[in-house]
Amino acid sequence: MRAPESLRGRIALAAVGAVAVCGILAGALLLAIIERDGRNQVDGELRERAASILRRPPPGRDAYGHRDRGPEPLLRGSGTFAQVAFGGEVVERTGDVPAAPPAVPERDGLETVDIGGEPWRSLTFTVAAPGRPRLQVLSSLAPVEERVGRIRRLVLLLGLGALALTALAAWGFTTVAVRPLARLRAGAARVSGAEDLSTPLAQDAGPEEVRSLAGALNAMLGRLADSSAATERALEATRRFAADAGHELRTPLTALRANLDTLARNPELTPAQRDALVADMTTEQDRMAHLLEGLQALARGEAAESLPREPVELGDVLDAAVHGARKRHPDVGYELAGRVDEGTVDGWPGGLRLLVDNLLDNAALHGRPGGSVTVGLERADGRLVVRVEDDGPGIPAADRARLLEPFARGEGARADGTGLGLAIVAQQAALHGGELALGDSARGGLAVEVRLPAVR
Repeated sequence: MRAPESLRGRIALAAVGAVAVCGILAGALLLAIIERDGRNQVDGELRERAASILRRPPPGRDAYGHRDRGPEPLLRGSGTFAQVAFGGEVVERTGDVPAAPPAVPERDGLETVDIGGEPWRSLTFTVAAPGRPRLQVLSSLAPVEERVGRIRRLVLLLGLGALALTALAAWGFTTVAVRPLARLRAGAARVSGAEDLSTPLAQDAGPEEVRSLAGALNAMLGRLADSSAATERALEATRRFAADAGHELRTPLTALRANLDTLARNPELTPAQRDALVADMTTEQDRMAHLLEGLQALARGEAAESLPREPVELGDVLDAAVHGARKRHPDVGYELAGRVDEGTVDGWPGGLRLLVDNLLDNAALHGRPGGSVTVGLERADGRLVVRVEDDGPGIPAADRARLLEPFARGEGARADGTGLGLAIVAQQAALHGGELALGDSARGGLAVEVRLPAVR
């Protein structure tokens, strides 16, 4: 049989099934007890009748072989009869004797026998008298069977009525019980777009299971909202990447095209003039390459929340970054001022390296030409502090917040910068739960400090 589709139907069916099983077991037990009590009552009556017979002289034979007068006839119409046997031969029967009475058994005691297809209860014993006659008293179990049948029918009718009432009650109570689920369904149906994910479902009403389900659904909506927000940020980063790339690449591409046109239209240019144009085009190409690398770094940073995190030894990242910066800027002197023995943060290794690389490149590009950069790593208040200082002109305090935005450039900035260095550092610091601060360096230039939460 197919289960009902609705929860109310299934609960009502389960309740009816449980009551039916319990009713069958209880009814079977009740009928067994009634039948046992009926047999015990018949057994008691058989003993009383046997005792009344024994109070009379037992049947016997005189010297001439004639049978003596036996017990008085038992009460007829009681469904009971008795028979006496000598030496295996029945000599007397009295009472409601059936059409085909059985022989007197050889074994004493109580037993149930079948006579004419009906059950009878039998009590047999040997009488302590001359000739050792055997007396058997039998009583029909038909009254007991009839009583059990009546009670069985009554139990069946009551059980069917109880099942019907149980079904109605279960349906009614379940209707009340599933109302919180209906409210949850209505609340879930209202979620039709990403803008609805921030509206939580009510979880302060109903039974504990419904509240737990509401809490799980709210947690799921929260995860979906976070995922939707991350997707939207990634899309926004893509759109911003395309817009920024188009805007920032327009100038170098225009200059590059102008130089190419100049070369094409002026074949009489001297080798020195051609070399100058080629050098300008190379510079513009390098600028475009650096610009694209910066934009890609920003775009990767927007998606970094979904990347797996791992413990990263920040000192090792700092050493590798300084080694790479010395190769990129051989005219700049990088000095490690201090470093903690152990400093681990939980983060994205590529993002942390990107953060440090941009700090070092920014210091080299905007510091004093041929100057020096001091790099330090220390622990303070449960955080690891990366500090980079240069000896350049620095940044006025009023301009520092603005220069954390992409493509923002300060006065006197060198042309080979992209305006993305500090923006990338600020982005990666935020993604790793850190803080970025710009200040004055003891060398007279800019001091950039990044505080990251330490694992150990």
